[in-house]
Amino acid sequence: MEERFLGEVVLPGVAQSVAVARHCVGAMLAAAGHRVVEDVRLIVSELITNALIHTASGLHGGVVTVEVVAVDAEIVRVEVTDDGADTVPRARVSGGDDCHGRGLWLVEQVSLRWGVRLLGAGQRAVWAETFTGQAAPGCAGEGVTVGAAYTGHEVRG
Repeated sequence: MEERFLGEVVLPGVAQSVAVARHCVGAMLAAAGHRVVEDVRLIVSELITNALIHTASGLHGGVVTVEVVAVDAEIVRVEVTDDGADTVPRARVSGGDDCHGRGLWLVEQVSLRWGVRLLGAGQRAVWAETFTGQAAPGCAGEGVTVGAAYTGHEVRG
């Protein structure tokens, strides 16, 4: 099976977009027949939260883009594109009393692999691939469109 684009959602760089993205990605995966989606939803939460905290996406007018691709019937890649920063995301070990700093460590724990792609115009994409279980038979159609909760934000499928 070759990779199959499942969908994309573009959201404003605000905290509420984390929940919207989790919902949209869950709907995309369900429509494509993927059954084990909680790890993907966790990855989406962590990658978007990092983008909002550490990049220009969290500034006024910033956006985050989430793209979902079925690598095969059992593996999905989620990619979050942000508006860029001067740093490169990396997993780190947090102290027991630290309130932050575990996001990429969690992504590393639940994903098969993850990485960062530097894009033009200062943007970057942080991606992760994870197991979602066997897709249900007959779900080999093209990408699905999922409506965003915010009017006027692009959603492609």
